[in-house]
Amino acid sequence: MLNLLMVKARRGQTAAEKRRHDGLRAVIPGAAFVNFLAALCAILTAAGCAAPAPRNRYLQQIYPPTQTNLLAYRLGNSLDLRIPLRGRDAFAHASWAAPEAGVTNYQHRFAVLDFDPQKRAARKSITTKTNRLVVHDLKQWQQLLQKIFAGLAPTQPNHAVVLLLQNQETAVFHDPGGKIRVVQLENKPPDVSVDRTCNDADFAREAQRLLEAGVSFLDGKQTQFFFVTGEDPAFVLVDAQERLIVFLDYPADPEAQPVPIWFAVRALNSLIIRSLVVSAVKNPFTLVCRGFWHLGTSGAAAIASVPENPAGPPPPLATGPPMDLAAWEKDLDHMMAARRYKGRVDLLIDGEVFFPAFIESVAKATRSVDVLVFIFDTDDYAVKMAKMLKDRSSRVKVKVLLDDMGSLFAAQNAPESPMPPDFRRPASIISCLKEGSRVKVRASANPWLTVDHRKCMIIDGREAYVGGMNIGRAYRYDWHDMMVRLTGPIVGRLEKDYRMAWAHAGPLGDFAFAWAWLFDRTSPRRNAVTNAIDLRPLRTATGKTEIYRAQYEAIERARRYIYIENPYFDDNSSLRELIRARQRGVDVRVIFPARNDSGVMQINNALAAGDLVRNGIRVYAYPGMTHVKAAIYDGWACLGSANFDKMSLRVGQELDIAFSDSATVERLKRELFEKDFVRSHEITHPGATSWFDSVVKTFTDQL
Repeated sequence: MLNLLMVKARRGQTAAEKRRHDGLRAVIPGAAFVNFLAALCAILTAAGCAAPAPRNRYLQQIYPPTQTNLLAYRLGNSLDLRIPLRGRDAFAHASWAAPEAGVTNYQHRFAVLDFDPQKRAARKSITTKTNRLVVHDLKQWQQLLQKIFAGLAPTQPNHAVVLLLQNQETAVFHDPGGKIRVVQLENKPPDVSVDRTCNDADFAREAQRLLEAGVSFLDGKQTQFFFVTGEDPAFVLVDAQERLIVFLDYPADPEAQPVPIWFAVRALNSLIIRSLVVSAVKNPFTLVCRGFWHLGTSGAAAIASVPENPAGPPPPLATGPPMDLAAWEKDLDHMMAARRYKGRVDLLIDGEVFFPAFIESVAKATRSVDVLVFIFDTDDYAVKMAKMLKDRSSRVKVKVLLDDMGSLFAAQNAPESPMPPDFRRPASIISCLKEGSRVKVRASANPWLTVDHRKCMIIDGREAYVGGMNIGRAYRYDWHDMMVRLTGPIVGRLEKDYRMAWAHAGPLGDFAFAWAWLFDRTSPRRNAVTNAIDLRPLRTATGKTEIYRAQYEAIERARRYIYIENPYFDDNSSLRELIRARQRGVDVRVIFPARNDSGVMQINNALAAGDLVRNGIRVYAYPGMTHVKAAIYDGWACLGSANFDKMSLRVGQELDIAFSDSATVERLKRELFEKDFVRSHEITHPGATSWFDSVVKTFTDQL
């Protein structure tokens, strides 16, 4: 039962820890072979020189604390614990941000215990009798959990609430006999329907309500309750008077990381052996074509420039009619091979919405689960998802296609929110998926450092998920991102694309791809749905720039407004057209992350923001990391996996979905853009930049 509450303490990141990046832009150069070798040498050198951090000696020595052998003291926003060790005591400390003044609702905080013994003498003022807390044991915590679950669950039998607590998606419901049942979402009985979802805020609010109302097994005179959970988090502090809940946890074990030397060896195998040597045998046409295509696009990106700042202020916003969407869709039919398909769209914003939906779809699969991602991480959440796919592979066909370089490099970066202290990353997510299961796994090679950046999960050929999310902790907990659920005939088109990609990544490579392209006549399922709209899948591939061409033309045609949210924005030609759109009176707004996961792209976004603001475009800094890739041009929407950079718009493998249905576009505007404009800080003055930033931009223009 205690495994259902896996709330993790959130800690700050140092600059060195913020290297995770969806496009690996800190290390990927342009197409030139010299730059390729230089980047490779830098990667391998850094990996080989890395040394494992010293082991935290307390983590293996701490006895499981109980009510009788643990002392807890609180003073203000600080807490001290005395925990028995073998032969001596350990003194742990934690602190958290003060509650916000004037807030009437409950507040919750996360903190990580610090075992630094040098702080003991300085904290004697805290460990006094007057500051001592009553410690409640594991049994009382379990009783409180039962009451919280009972308060959250629907009263009607076989109707569930999904708790989106960190590390778990849990279904809570009453069975026909009235007994509370708590199961992981993927194990929910099919006859149990989900009425609503709750997160850690709802959980804490219910706990606060129960404690304020009085619980029979707790002292009603108390205003502070300190619980030993025996699990993760290790302890929970509830202050009924301050309406505050604090989750406390042990620090992560630094030895739980893979040995860096193995990463160096695997990086060499991925970037040289598989991507060049093996590709020359099984993907010879891909190797040659991507090389020349990458080289050509590098030259085009170097030539493009952003126009000079206008002499005067931007013109007032236009009030005339927007572009003719019906004519625009017909023009797209003639401009490119990407045809329209019928389908229905459901927006799934953020990991707490997407992953429970995906888990439930996998649990209900009767025939097949096909997964295509750029990154399948090796963190605790990714391993949990791998276990779910492995379990389902005994009943349905499960295939996973991932990008070799993307998954390899992402696995070397620590997530923003800490993982369980006892969790150990598997050496390879491919081996993890295959071990003891029937899951079939293939990895796309990366000739000339090109990547397959698409994200598409298809269930039974009838339901597909497309967007920006990979599989890992960052996408479930840490980043702002979006996926869409597609149903209808369009899924059949995506299923065929998956078969082509699967063939291309197999042992026969280009030859299997050509065979599938010529002879795959599998009729897509009709998948009829009500309220279907026209959906157009757009792609980037070698020699194919549908996503770039469609959006560039949409910027040129827009007359009223352009909304764009994207984490990586360094395409000069698109920037130039956005500025021209503003100069003719279009309301242009762009959302960047305030804290990018890549240092070089943070610089590049700052330079782009300066150019945009100086030309009258409204620029917003989203708090934290937004990984959303979406845009609306006068009522035509385009969203999916593509960034606004050269690699996504011209070189790599990308998948976007475009549509102009007014109701769906308005929903996207209302649920994503309007909310993110409010959440974000508007940048009204360009930030200071240096000549070095311009040098960085010249480099990143090739990424």
